[in-house]
Amino acid sequence: MKIRPDQIEGVQPEQSHRKDRAKEPGQAFGDLLNQEVARGDAPAAAQGAAPPPIVNPLIAAGAVSNVRADATADRVTGQVESILDKWDNYAETLSDADAGLKSAYGALDDIAEEVAAINSEQPDLARSHPGLKAIVDELETLTAAERFKFNRGDYI
Repeated sequence: MKIRPDQIEGVQPEQSHRKDRAKEPGQAFGDLLNQEVARGDAPAAAQGAAPPPIVNPLIAAGAVSNVRADATADRVTGQVESILDKWDNYAETLSDADAGLKSAYGALDDIAEEVAAINSEQPDLARSHPGLKAIVDELETLTAAERFKFNRGDYI
């Protein structure tokens, strides 16, 4: 590629404009640094904003009223934990070749019965404890999907 003089002339005004901008007072790094040093060691405060107060959350812990234990939530939580333990046993039964598919299907039936029992015993669980209801619904979905896989013959 050849460089022609007419191409250089178009670039020269642009370069001189850049040099002039860099020489403007107050714009160079050295000028900004000198201004900050001249201000001294006083930290610059944010305009219009105060720092948040430092609060230890443990100081006000005594002011909290006692929380009443909910027997329904405790009972459902215990049932869910029991179902999750049965899921672990079901997975071990499936992985054990000696246990057989009949015992695995029996464990799956037990899980389905317990999930159905929770849904029948606690019809208003979605209103009172939506988080627990979501877990129970997920367990019901997993049980139905696993039963479908079992009946389809995925484990034969």
